Amino acid sequence: MGNGKDGSGSYEMRLGFGTIAMLISATGMGLVPLFSRWATRTDMFDGAAGFNAGDSIGALMAVGRMGMGVLFFLILMVATHKVHVFKKLKLTPAIALGGLMIGMSLACYVTSTLLTTVSNAVLFIYIGPVICVLLARIFRKEPMSPLQWICLGAVFIGMLFGEGLLGFGVGGQAFGFDFNLVPSTPEFPMKGIGDAFGIASGFFYGASMFFNGYRKDADTTARGVWNFIFAVIGAGAITIVLNSLGATPGMENWALNVHFTTFNWIGAVLLWIICGPIALGFLLVAGRNLPAADYGTIAYWEVPVALFCGLVVFGEPFTINTALGAILIIGGGAIPSIKGMVAGRKQKQREEISENLAARLEEEADKENLR
Repeated sequence: MGNGKDGSGSYEMRLGFGTIAMLISATGMGLVPLFSRWATRTDMFDGAAGFNAGDSIGALMAVGRMGMGVLFFLILMVATHKVHVFKKLKLTPAIALGGLMIGMSLACYVTSTLLTTVSNAVLFIYIGPVICVLLARIFRKEPMSPLQWICLGAVFIGMLFGEGLLGFGVGGQAFGFDFNLVPSTPEFPMKGIGDAFGIASGFFYGASMFFNGYRKDADTTARGVWNFIFAVIGAGAITIVLNSLGATPGMENWALNVHFTTFNWIGAVLLWIICGPIALGFLLVAGRNLPAADYGTIAYWEVPVALFCGLVVFGEPFTINTALGAILIIGGGAIPSIKGMVAGRKQKQREEISENLAARLEEEADKENLR
């Protein structure tokens, strides 16, 4: 077992428990496309049938999920007697911006899952870790290793594969390029816009990770309350902007115009609860019981869960180009975390060897003194 600090004293991490908790959390996150389509589509399995609301409904679904996050953290704060910690925590721009960015990211992501394929939506949001590294390089002057530059290139090429601009059979060639974006398909009439929202979700996700890199001294629960309050504001801002487009001639489809069925409301509640308090709760457990590198690496389990939903539930094609895009994007984001995880394991082993050697030397010295 690993050792860590809980902020008030020594805490022994339970790695196995933390791993299970992270897998449950990532599974909940990966089910967002399933529940978002369940909650909004006229026919859950037919995207061409449209929505029982306007095209900005995805952002409103994100507001509901973030709102449940606020409620969850408020209950957790009271239950753990940390109201006084919350009151003492100074609200800084980094905390506010971290929450604002994650709210905007989720609003764009849910919108993307409704307007384009699940594979594109989930792969685009996972350019976030690389965006975070770039922002740290630009604004905090953190150095980028050759491996990080390679990973950045891999993510960019993976995006080209995922979007069908590069790969096998592209442009009528065995392997070629074709930079003519496909803005519409029979299943996804607004695919190009959905892809744009997917990319935007990745940028906002990376920005959130960047801002959350500050104020690591802040208590997790107290910070979580502020993060989700601002996440609601961020997702709400996207909702208002998209809904306002409905007043523009020719863009009336963006007006919310919610007329959900009972079936839709069931999907919405499942989205808000399973992908909200349940996933977030286990995320907290995982964060307490796993080193950061392990935590970040296992989070990528969300991607195959979402891709499975797209393939099995919605019958979306999973081509060799999509697979290559997934490998490059996931690899580009996860390899630095895996490297950190391995380095952490080696450092822990060295520390244990050093401690054991020191104990044995002390024991030998005590024996020598008794003679």
